[in-house]
Order: sequence, then structure tokens, then C-alpha cells
Amino acid sequence: MADEGHIANPPSKQRLGLIVGVAAVVAVVVTVGFILPAEYQVDPTGFGKATGLYKLGTPQAKTETVDASAASTSITRYYPTAYRSDVIDIPLKVSGDENRGDELEYKVRMKEGDSLVYSWSVLMTNPEEFYYDFHGENPVGPGNPTAKVIEYKQATGTSSNGVLIAPMPGVHGWYLQNQSEKPVTVKLKISGFYELVPPGEYGNEAGIKPGG
Repeated sequence: MADEGHIANPPSKQRLGLIVGVAAVVAVVVTVGFILPAEYQVDPTGFGKATGLYKLGTPQAKTETVDASAASTSITRYYPTAYRSDVIDIPLKVSGDENRGDELEYKVRMKEGDSLVYSWSVLMTNPEEFYYDFHGENPVGPGNPTAKVIEYKQATGTSSNGVLIAPMPGVHGWYLQNQSEKPVTVKLKISGFYELVPPGEYGNEAGIKPGG
């Protein structure tokens, strides 16, 4: 019978060494195979990636789904008509032309909510010699006893690019004026949902046609 507090048969030095060795090996395996990949993204053996442990220590991106109908402004629009694109060359004569060929208006027809992307440019030395007025009009007509004009931008310059979502039905576009002593041509590119105004009608009284 062993005395209290004493082990009757203590393990031999060889067995004790074997136990310590096995424990050390297990500790190394656990550290290298589990703890390093999961906690520190260190995976020297590839075991962490193979088992998915590597992802446990990697910050995961959070995804939040938002209902578009809950947004304060609609981010999607749908149209019954097909998408279209047009390129229009708009010639303007020298400033002070006796027939007022140095200025004109070019617009397209749009319903409320219709959208278009536009880009126009003109080759000139002095940007201050070209004036433009980007605006929309809802002229007097059936069911509309009062004309309405909405200004978008008035400025000088040789180019402009942007997007328009029509705030009202009507014609939307540009008043263009060449204030230089040389004739110029405005290159206008538009794409979206709109209708071209036939030459001679309100919004295209100068008779401009696509492609020049």
C-alpha cells in the first residue's frame, strides 16, 4: 500500500520521456495545423485551407441587401421604347451673321422620367467665345395652357458631358451661339430614351438632321 501523497509505481525515465515527447508532438501539430491557420492566417502545411480553418481568422465582408423601393430616389427605370443613339453635327456661322446663322436651338422630345446621356464638343481657340444654354421646355399646347421652362446650365466653353432625366414632358436640349469670327461645327452625341424632333418643328426649327 502506498503512503498518502506518493505514487506506488512511478513511470520509468524512458516512459516519461515518451509521454513528454508525444505531448510535444501533439502540441506542435495542434499549433501548426489548427491554431496558426485559424488565428493568424499562417498555414505552412496547407491543412488550414484544405479544411476551411484558414477562413476563421480572415475578416469576412458583410453584405447588406437594400430594397430599391425603400430608397428615397428610384435607382432603376424602365421604358416601353427601345434605347437609341444619334450623332448630330450642328454648323454655326460666324458671329454677327446677317441671317442669324451663328445661333440656334437643338432639342429632343422626352417624356417625364425619360433619360439620356450626352456629350458635345466644338473646336475653338477661345472657350469664352462659345455660349450654350442647356434647358427644357414644355410649350403651350393641348392640356398645357402655360409654357414652362427649366434651366439646367448656362455657360461658355467648348464641351459638356452629362446625363439628363427629364423632370417634365417636352423638348430638352441646347441653345448654342458662336461668338467667334470663324464658323464652327458642334459635334453632339446622345444616347438613351427620347425622340428626335423632325426638321422645322418646335425644338429643331433650324432643320438639323442626324449625321449632319
